Amino acid sequence: MTADVSLKSIHQMFGSFQALDDINLEFGAGEFVVLLGPSGCGKSTLLFILGGFLTPTSGEVLIGGANMLQVAPKDRPTTTMFQDYALFPHMSLRDNVAFGLRMRGQNKGQRNIRADEMLDLVGLLDKAHHKPHELSGGQRQRVALARALAVDPEVLLLDEPLGALDLKLRRQMQEELKAIQRKVGTTFVHVTHDQEEAMAIADRIVVMNHGKVEDAGPPEDVYLRPKTLFSANFMGDLNTIPAGLANKGSEADRIICARPENIGHKGEINLGNAVLESSSFFGTYHRCHFRISGKGGQEYVAHLPVDDLPKLGEEVQLFASNAVALEHSS
Repeated sequence: MTADVSLKSIHQMFGSFQALDDINLEFGAGEFVVLLGPSGCGKSTLLFILGGFLTPTSGEVLIGGANMLQVAPKDRPTTTMFQDYALFPHMSLRDNVAFGLRMRGQNKGQRNIRADEMLDLVGLLDKAHHKPHELSGGQRQRVALARALAVDPEVLLLDEPLGALDLKLRRQMQEELKAIQRKVGTTFVHVTHDQEEAMAIADRIVVMNHGKVEDAGPPEDVYLRPKTLFSANFMGDLNTIPAGLANKGSEADRIICARPENIGHKGEINLGNAVLESSSFFGTYHRCHFRISGKGGQEYVAHLPVDDLPKLGEEVQLFASNAVALEHSS
């Protein structure tokens, strides 16, 4: 099962502190949405409102067209998966996965069949009789996901579920999470502060800051065509280009920005002659710091291919492409 989600004019006050300020969002059924932003931006607060753990100061929460404000968490068509997987140590994996079904009164035979289906989905059916302490961190994460999906929620809410994993395992689990979501078709709403994670898994990213939505759209749009300066800076490194070079109006009106991978030896904006001051190797590219020739010249960061690196101190002509113009007030 799956459902669309609508958040209308959501405000959340904690005393005099405004945690959420007029949030209006629509999530399509079966969409993988990531709420992204720095700590304290309101993304977890919004997730808890969706799950029913918080009641907003004002606004509406609709899931599948039904108003959820008066519906208790246990009665909502949602399941929440937290960073702390909270598996029962004394139970087998099968019993852990079946626990939610047990609470709903389903008989043992039916819930064991469903639990085995979910363990098979996450590749752990052969460990159904094991206990959680016998598993790796990634395997425990998959069991928690299987348990969350076993009750067939219309919307699965995930609060930084990969945060406790090391980098390599986290990337592996990102791929698995995305693949599982595609198989089950459930609407996923996933909270993270990790930009790379958001880019890897999301159909749509919602960038939040100080309780407001700064940007929302497919990962490519949010990264390459950000709507605000905050969103652009949060999603990765930026180079600021003098507006006169880009023929995009005065600097008083807007800031012209380009990503490091869009700075190099060719492009539509001629930045001038620049000297390579330093570089670092990152496996698939060199991260290079250039400075425009002349006293007080502007610095640019470029990601150059491993086979296209000038010598330190060498002067080259530098260009920018795919620049975006953003308002100063953003």
